Amino acid sequence: MKIVALAMVVSVVSFVGCQKDEDTVNTNVEEASVERPWNMISYKGMIERLEYYDKTRKPVLENALGFEDTRINYYSIETIENYIKYVKQLSKEKGIELTGINFVSGAYPKEASYGTPGYQHFIFMPTTNINGRNIGFDPALSTKDNIVTIKEKLSDFGYNWVYDSNEDYNNRNNISKDILKNYSNRNGTPDLDSGSANVTNIAPPYE
Repeated sequence: MKIVALAMVVSVVSFVGCQKDEDTVNTNVEEASVERPWNMISYKGMIERLEYYDKTRKPVLENALGFEDTRINYYSIETIENYIKYVKQLSKEKGIELTGINFVSGAYPKEASYGTPGYQHFIFMPTTNINGRNIGFDPALSTKDNIVTIKEKLSDFGYNWVYDSNEDYNNRNNISKDILKNYSNRNGTPDLDSGSANVTNIAPPYE
C-alpha cells in the first residue's frame, strides 16, 4: 500500500510539473486578435499619397540626383520587434517614459563603405516626453534624473539638430559657436554608440 501511495504521489507531482511546463509554453501564444488600428488607410487614400509624391517629389529628386532615390525601406519583423524591445527595456530600467520612435530621413554618403552609398534611408530615434513634447533621446546614455537628448549628443559632434521645436527650426541658421567648434574637432572626437538605429534594405536601387 505504501508503495502504491508513493507511486500515486510521484504521478501527481509529475503531472503537475508537466502541466506547469505546458502553461509556460502556452504563455508565448499570442493573445486575442486586436482591432483594426486607427491609422489604417484605404487603397484610394494610399493612391492619393503615392501619386502626389510622384508629382511633387520624385521629379525634383531625380533632377537633383540624376537617379531615382530610395522609395522603400525594408525591415524584417524581427528587426523592428528587437529594436522596440531593446529601447523599451533600457527606458524601463532607467525609469524613463518611452513615447514613440521618430523615423528620420538620412542618406548614405557616396563614399560610404556601408549601406547603399548615395541613397536615402531612415534612422530610428526613440522619443520621450519633455515639457509636453515628444523629443528624441538616447536611452542608453540617459538616467531618470538626466535625460540625454539626441540634439545634445549631435551638437557634441558639431551637428545642429533643429527638429525638436518650431523655435529651433525658425532659428536653424543661427549656429552656436560651440557647435561650430565641435564640427571643426569632429575628426578628433572619439565616436560613441547611440540609442538610434539604421541599416536596412532599400529600393531603389534593385539588385
